[in-house]
Amino acid sequence: MILSRMMVQRSVILGTVILSLIFAVMPITLTLAAWRPEWPLLAIIYWIIALPHRVNIGYAFLVGLAVDILLGSTLGFHAAAYAVVVYPAARHYPRIRNFSLSQQAILVLLLVLLARAIVFVLEHYLNNAPFMPHYFWPALSSALFWPWVFLIFRKIRRHFQMK
Repeated sequence: MILSRMMVQRSVILGTVILSLIFAVMPITLTLAAWRPEWPLLAIIYWIIALPHRVNIGYAFLVGLAVDILLGSTLGFHAAAYAVVVYPAARHYPRIRNFSLSQQAILVLLLVLLARAIVFVLEHYLNNAPFMPHYFWPALSSALFWPWVFLIFRKIRRHFQMK
């Protein structure tokens, strides 16, 4: 019984991450693509804050590798960025849990900005990528979507009684 419950919990976490990866590559218009939130990073941040004993920095690294593969970027850029960015969330999860949703959204804004900056710096120095201001717009949209992501994921977590 306990083993099947753990399998269900792992399946729920994996399912939400896969869904976030689908949202990351789902075709949308060019205008909206510039504002596409960092869905996989939002999912990882939520699970690291909610269940740090199930999702950790290594999990974030693997999701970052999946993002690199799906987006066709240089292998390891998103993986490194995700691992670096989720460290503060993993380290301070008890404190972050007590933040209001607006404070968490500001934190998500800063974390996604940091992730985008890390990926940009790596792309710039290794692949000579030019700077474009719209590259950082997803940080704002991620922060705006955070309350909904948080509430939906919390509902899912409570439905499956994940602890």
